[in-house]
Amino acid sequence: MQDMKEVIKTHMIEAAGNVIYTYNAHWNIVNRLKKQNKTIKVVQIILTALSTSGFLGAILSGISQLSWVGGLTSAIALGLNLYTLNFNIEDDICKHTDAANALWEVREAYKAAITDIELLSIEEARSRRDEMTKIVSHINKSYPGTDEKSFSKAQKEMDKYQFKPGEAESLLVIERGK
Repeated sequence: MQDMKEVIKTHMIEAAGNVIYTYNAHWNIVNRLKKQNKTIKVVQIILTALSTSGFLGAILSGISQLSWVGGLTSAIALGLNLYTLNFNIEDDICKHTDAANALWEVREAYKAAITDIELLSIEEARSRRDEMTKIVSHINKSYPGTDEKSFSKAQKEMDKYQFKPGEAESLLVIERGK
């Protein structure tokens, strides 16, 4: 019987590892999309400023070549706006954030179940494992997936999410009796 608990525990640990990687991959996508969104907005502002300056400069100075600069940058800005019209980066950021937040709850549930497994019957351990598997499946079906780039980055960053011995305890400020 104890061997079966070890099998269930090992399965839970592997599943929790997958959840942790996916959780981190979603945050990597969120960060990448935020950076991309900011870059697009800055480029749009710059192009708009250049096109406005070109047209105003042409009117005020009488230099017709400035209107070409204004027209060209205006056309580029229009192209960028049309390109980004097909994407809703902010919505994608929200979806990946929601997925990561949902996975965080599952991650914590796995940690608790792994900690408690010795106190559980085999049926209870199986039930918890199966319930968490269903929750992860629902999350994976409800939210956009991750990509290879974000998953690879998550693999490289995993050690920064682990505490050194005594580090977690030092973060907990517990007032001791005086």
